[in-house]
Amino acid sequence: MKKVKKVALLLVCVLVVGVLGGCGNKFDAKAYLQAMLDLSYKNDTAAFMDLKIGTAEEAAQVYESGIDTAMTNLLTGVTVSDELKAEFRQVVQDMYGNVKYTVDSAEKQDDAWVVTVTYEKMMIFDATVASYETAVTDLYTEWSSATDETQIPSEEEMTDALLTALKDCMKDSIANAEYAEPDTTTIRIELVDNVWTPNSQDIENLEMLLFDTENANF
Repeated sequence: MKKVKKVALLLVCVLVVGVLGGCGNKFDAKAYLQAMLDLSYKNDTAAFMDLKIGTAEEAAQVYESGIDTAMTNLLTGVTVSDELKAEFRQVVQDMYGNVKYTVDSAEKQDDAWVVTVTYEKMMIFDATVASYETAVTDLYTEWSSATDETQIPSEEEMTDALLTALKDCMKDSIANAEYAEPDTTTIRIELVDNVWTPNSQDIENLEMLLFDTENANF
């Protein structure tokens, strides 16, 4: 399906906006990263608020901006009804809400903290692609076998049907997701302009590790 873009990575962009200046504060890198991941992926604001990283309004903005990024990556270039867009948004929220990670430890190294994260890769895209290919074949078979022009949907209706099929396939894959064996990665939290800031490349790498994005070939 040419019109549907491949699901791109959600770089939890707000994580690169550092907090807590490097001087005069006792910085807990492990707690900070746990708070930001919990907020960005699971919309869990508890630690974010307890650590006084920001306000409730800022927490909401952090979470919603991440979901907005995922939605843009998923639906750029296609026209989607407000109803279907809302359904896709819920699917994306469910996908991120079901990731598995644990922030294990933080070690100070020179001007950075190196935080170890254990994760279990969520295997959803391979299953989504397989079921979506079947759904697309079924739809095109139905449309090509129409004997009356009035039974052939418009291009807009076809696009809507294909997007709905993709949404349903993703939803089913998330509900039945399997996870790979636990593994670990590290995220550096560096002092940039006297502000502790997670390394953006490390955050993007974690995103790649949390999902089987290598199979997201829609």
